[in-house]
Amino acid sequence: MLDAASPLAGLETPPAATEVGVTLRELSGLAATMLRGGEGEGLPGPGGALELAWGTALWAAPGQWLLLHASGTVPPFPAARLTPLHGARCVLEVAGPRAAEALATLLPIDLGPRAFGPQAAAATVAAHVPVTVWRSGEAFRVSCYRSFALSLAEALLAAGRGRGVRFLR
Repeated sequence: MLDAASPLAGLETPPAATEVGVTLRELSGLAATMLRGGEGEGLPGPGGALELAWGTALWAAPGQWLLLHASGTVPPFPAARLTPLHGARCVLEVAGPRAAEALATLLPIDLGPRAFGPQAAAATVAAHVPVTVWRSGEAFRVSCYRSFALSLAEALLAAGRGRGVRFLR
């Protein structure tokens, strides 16, 4: 499970903005699993993300996918191809009308809808932190190793200042 103890417990948040343009929240209740091998079986290709009935699949490398799913469930693949990553990652959701603008100050990629559409994902860096970023509806989701989560959240809050940032606990 990804949220055994939140890596953001000590996060100091700015006062809530009156006009909210960016919301930041940690997604809890998730588990992460690495899937290796196979031909994709309806999974995303390079630079892709798919929300499926059992969770989200992110292309990680040739023949590898990061699977995010409800804690206590197992993705529908042979056990020999799955590696549980319990407690390894933190997932943050960045949403709101100014979310892309705030993220653009940290990410060296184009987040515009033509370049980074609904099923796009990218492995990149944000404020010197290795991340995977993808769209989920109108929001963005950013995953990083738990040990970097506090630093990333602080950078996201700083990027949201002046844009009406609010951290949702």
